[in-house]
Amino acid sequence: MSMAHSSSAPWLSRILLSAMRMRALALALALLVVLVLQTTMAPWLSSWNDRLSSRTWSLADSQTQERRVVVIDIDEKSVQALGPWPWPRDRVAQLLQAIDQQGVSLKVVDILFDGAQAQDPALKQALQNGAPSVIAQLFALNPQHTVQTGTLSGALGAMGAAGAGACPPGTPNAFGYMAPAASVLQAGQGVGHITPVIDPDGTIRRVPALICHQGQTYPALVVSALAAATGAQPQWRPESQLSGPQQTLQVGSFKLPIDPQGQLLVSYQTPRAGFISLSASDVLAGRVPAQLLQGAWALIGSTAMGAGDAVPTPQGGAVGGIEVHAQLLAAALDERTPYAPQWATFWPWVSGAISALLLLLALRVPRLGAAVAVPAMALISAALVWGAHSYLLLAQHQLLAWGTPLMFIAVFAVNLLVAEMLRVRFERERLYQNLASYLPEGAARKVAFAGPTAQVMAQRQQATVMFVDLRNFSAYCEGRTPEESATVLHIFYTTVDRIVSQHGGVVEQMVGDGLMAVWNGSSPCPDHAQKAVGAAEEIWREGVAQLPKVASRKTPPLDLGIGIESGDIMIGSFGPAQRRVHAVLGETVTIASRLENLTAELAYPILLGPEVVRLAQPAKAQALGDFLLAGLTQPRKIHSLPVQYGPAHLHLVYSAEQDQALVG
Repeated sequence: MSMAHSSSAPWLSRILLSAMRMRALALALALLVVLVLQTTMAPWLSSWNDRLSSRTWSLADSQTQERRVVVIDIDEKSVQALGPWPWPRDRVAQLLQAIDQQGVSLKVVDILFDGAQAQDPALKQALQNGAPSVIAQLFALNPQHTVQTGTLSGALGAMGAAGAGACPPGTPNAFGYMAPAASVLQAGQGVGHITPVIDPDGTIRRVPALICHQGQTYPALVVSALAAATGAQPQWRPESQLSGPQQTLQVGSFKLPIDPQGQLLVSYQTPRAGFISLSASDVLAGRVPAQLLQGAWALIGSTAMGAGDAVPTPQGGAVGGIEVHAQLLAAALDERTPYAPQWATFWPWVSGAISALLLLLALRVPRLGAAVAVPAMALISAALVWGAHSYLLLAQHQLLAWGTPLMFIAVFAVNLLVAEMLRVRFERERLYQNLASYLPEGAARKVAFAGPTAQVMAQRQQATVMFVDLRNFSAYCEGRTPEESATVLHIFYTTVDRIVSQHGGVVEQMVGDGLMAVWNGSSPCPDHAQKAVGAAEEIWREGVAQLPKVASRKTPPLDLGIGIESGDIMIGSFGPAQRRVHAVLGETVTIASRLENLTAELAYPILLGPEVVRLAQPAKAQALGDFLLAGLTQPRKIHSLPVQYGPAHLHLVYSAEQDQALVG
């Protein structure tokens, strides 16, 4: 399917033929697509960015070991040995006492002690004795869940820049809660919430650092653990550095970056096997290596079936929720809690601009087509964006979404390929159209779309050949401007080409003041002889009427001479691969050419060869006898096609002197 250049709007042609405009259009369209997707599909894009970023954690050092936070797991081994979960609280108290005997510096209990039980005094005493302890409470962030059980505690006081008693900006509101029973609480007991934020794919990547309920601010378990370990009051502070987070929670010497929604991003940089996990049954039985827990933070929780605390994480598989808190604690101790820096707003634009520049430069690589260069550079650009994202996340703990830049790279690369394809296609069609102005349509198509060859690319056809000559044109040109002569020749070529095309023929050659037309050569034409004879008569009528008068007796009048013959021809291209020529060859061509030359000698404007007369059988043809044509050895019977000379043609020659006499 070809493009009709002549029918294309000028502005559209200017765009399609301009590489710069087409590439600018591809860039603008890619930006528009990304902006529309960000506007209409923001939640989906955010989820997609999260999923892509989660895969980066698999690149973290798999040999990393964490010894400061030790997990005490009430696992399947423990419930098989000591009874199903949940355990009586006096047994939990025994576990806490055994942990204290190992010399831990902090007990972080990821267990919800809701509802009073008879053994609560023992548990309360175990929490109070030994190392500081922090227990859990749970909030409901869904407005539909308004249940309230237990006694809320652990509310923070003044939060620095947030103001006394005020919840910091972005802090989510809770509508319900499950809190510890009052019977296990004591003055100053550390309490932290274990409320997760579950993403659409079910994975936990964020935890609210603070939760607001009835005007009070309650910290997460990790925040309460840091506060218990340092004895410091958490302070909320806005940040101003572009390389830093928008806000932080300062707990003693520890800084926790918080996103605009008041959430902590969970770092999964420590491999699951990097944590020491001790079975609670081994701790109770005293089967713990000496000094292993000395000075460590003990994180107590349950992964046993029935605990109802299994959650999926970016590290794969469903694990106990205790792993999320272990990761949060380890990251807080190393100050590697991930955050989106304030300059992350510019990241998609910067990465997109660099990727767009690389893709545009790829089109300038010599000897590489767009079909190879653009996809290759798109992959390189995507790899660079992913590499920058991975380095900043794992080394600098800055989280930059790379899904949006990746989408822009893909859309822009596709747009560039389409733009280059359209531009090249349009250029090829324009080349074909231009070639068709100089060559027959079939020959132009082969030149434009076929590869070069040194072979004879011609076919044998039975056709009718016509030569048309503008007689006395050389004499006419004497003393006239080139523009005037060119105008006459242009009208002659245009008129003959139009008539030939209307009668099913093709003008194969235009040389000097003559041309050659062929029927059933480049284009099929079943009744080629009859069509050619009909075209000759119309060419004579219209062509002669358009010839200018000659205003001098010394200059012979312009006239037309036409020779026609039918027979076998060879039509196609010949010559070396680097220099081809389109030609029509054969005895038929020679006869038609000689007949056209003979029109001047016989004073008959249209001469027909014997074969075209046999095929066309024109009723008006008049036999002139046998003639031996120049360059041939056998005489041919020649016929003329009578024409009517109009008065204007009979008086083509007149004298300027007569005109002057008439004027006088």
